[in-house]
Amino acid sequence: MPTTYESPGTVGRGPTGDVETPMRTSAEHAVPAEVVPAAGSADGCSAGTDGSSAGSAGGSSAGSAGGSSGGRAGGRDRYLDLWRAAALVRVVTYHVLGWIWLTVLFPAMGLMFALAGSLMASSLDRTGRGAVGRRLRRLLPPLWGFGAVTVTLLLVTGWRTAPAAELGWGELVWWAFPARTPPVGGQSWAWAYNVVLWYIVTYLWLVLLSPALLAAFRRWPWHSLAVAVALPIAFRFNVVNVGGYFNEQATNVSTYLACWLLGFAHHDGLLRRIPARRYALAVALLAVTGAGWVLAVGWSTGNYDLNRVAGGNTLWSMAFVATVLRFRPRLDWLGRIRLLDRLVGLLNARAVTIYLWHLPLAVLAGALIAPLAVSGWVQVVTVRLAAVWLLVAVAVVLFGWIEDLAARRRPALLPARVSPRRHRTARTAPPSGQGAGAGVPEAATGTAPAAPAAPPTPTPTPTPTLPTLPPPLPTPPLPTPVSPTPVSPTPVSPTSASPTPASPTPVRPTASGGAARGWHRAMASTVAVLAVGLAVMALNLWPGVTTRSQVQSAAAEVTYHLSDLPMLLDGSSERPSPTPATGSTPGSVTVHGQVYPRAVLTAAPSRVRVQPPAGCERLRAVIDVGTDDVEVAFAVRADDVTVFESGVRSGVDSAEQIDVAIASASVVDLVTSSPSGGAVGVWADPQFVCVP
Repeated sequence: MPTTYESPGTVGRGPTGDVETPMRTSAEHAVPAEVVPAAGSADGCSAGTDGSSAGSAGGSSAGSAGGSSGGRAGGRDRYLDLWRAAALVRVVTYHVLGWIWLTVLFPAMGLMFALAGSLMASSLDRTGRGAVGRRLRRLLPPLWGFGAVTVTLLLVTGWRTAPAAELGWGELVWWAFPARTPPVGGQSWAWAYNVVLWYIVTYLWLVLLSPALLAAFRRWPWHSLAVAVALPIAFRFNVVNVGGYFNEQATNVSTYLACWLLGFAHHDGLLRRIPARRYALAVALLAVTGAGWVLAVGWSTGNYDLNRVAGGNTLWSMAFVATVLRFRPRLDWLGRIRLLDRLVGLLNARAVTIYLWHLPLAVLAGALIAPLAVSGWVQVVTVRLAAVWLLVAVAVVLFGWIEDLAARRRPALLPARVSPRRHRTARTAPPSGQGAGAGVPEAATGTAPAAPAAPPTPTPTPTPTLPTLPPPLPTPPLPTPVSPTPVSPTPVSPTSASPTPASPTPVRPTASGGAARGWHRAMASTVAVLAVGLAVMALNLWPGVTTRSQVQSAAAEVTYHLSDLPMLLDGSSERPSPTPATGSTPGSVTVHGQVYPRAVLTAAPSRVRVQPPAGCERLRAVIDVGTDDVEVAFAVRADDVTVFESGVRSGVDSAEQIDVAIASASVVDLVTSSPSGGAVGVWADPQFVCVP
């Protein structure tokens, strides 16, 4: 089964060699409810319980927009719940079917980080720095359960070689506290167990940094956002380069930091206070710039995978997220479709479990359905998705209760549903006049709850007039709201019976409200048209247009032999020496009767570091063991991320041709290790394949 993954800057291998990376993929490479926190817990990050959500967090949040409770049920923000569930389904679909066009049509990862950022700000406001511990408590137990099963399975099936990274077996510590992507063994299917964990790692770093980030954001909101937008672009053009052991994590954090800060802005009500025209123009500028960047990369390389477009990924994701967070439509209909409402709640309540298990189960599903004689495109897609979701349902039943324990709820095979009574309460809360606000962008004022008192006009009474003066207050706030975005005028129209005040008040809001709705429709239409256009280009369906420029197609590949490039050899001991010595052993070598004139021989264990020329996308080589009585394991790392592992090989194994994607890496490491030491690894004619 063709399975790909999202991960913003990492590259991995699947059964078919398909890859997607930051946020680097890529194992979009989705989306846990706590990691992708679900609305509704005491600390603002649980799913399946009533509580505050991203939409209601903080008094200035958008909870009252679009008709007050239109998107809420029992304190939950169903609008954000619905987006979160849709993002999770998109991620699973992408990983199962490998549809690259989904990444540009629906940039789910940026949205998930934005929702998580809004929830994190809410938690910090309620509980201070203790929110960090609560988030970790919700995140880590499900990962520990997944890791216990994964590591046990890998060890039982033959994982004997220490990870190639600096800590060796010590790298297993990242299964307990994922500050880096945890390691896996060399089995052909092992990649599926850690390739999606980049999201967990990036989320963890953003949670740890959130107290400082929120303080800086509230002091310098727009400057902070500007820096967050510029950071991934600086990384892309090597203006900023962290390098070292945590380079991948720094790159991923920089890619989605801007979306996280947009979540802060959403929670603080900052987005609501921007006039509709300025907001729409800013989003359109982000969307056009981001889409243009993605199109330029796709046009030149033929690859429209958003996770592979550093810089463009951030801009396009921000435009999508800003559009989603500006609107607050009523979702009363969701409560009436009980099956869909229940499914949305279930996906949010078990999102961590679904996210962790879906890719390994997709690989298993592919093996199970391979013998079946399924023909036809629709049938193949249906069978694959059905098989994966069936196995995911089993995983939810077997392991989902860990999320209940982490949330300090009573463990259950399936989470309790939100009471329908809460839905009715939420729907009847706004007065009849509020209904007209449905579907409008979030711009309601905090005085919305006072609206029910407006219809009874108690002015005729002389003495009781003073106690009843508060009811008319909903009318005056309309000219002087904190938010520049005007409120829908319909809540005011019922007061038209009042003689003088009613005449001037509705006039201005009606006109400006209509203009605001026009700007918002134009904004949403612009983003939607660009998203569909990019998806069509990714599918190569644009009439008369190919997804890759003809000039680029005709460009010949250029190869650079590693033996012609400067190399650094990191000592031949179990731990690399802190000061690498320049050198390697390039020269002619014969491997199983085949002469390779430009081989690189390395002692095992050791690491050879090379800086590839610009534009290099792949590394090709033949790997073999120098003598018959030793064992050697080979690995390739691009920017400190493992992109290839051979497993343990001996002299009796035949030479293996490798072709590894390195994704324009700034440095590439050829790593050899040996259980016994004193062995020699042969990299026969290693060369970079580049497109200038």
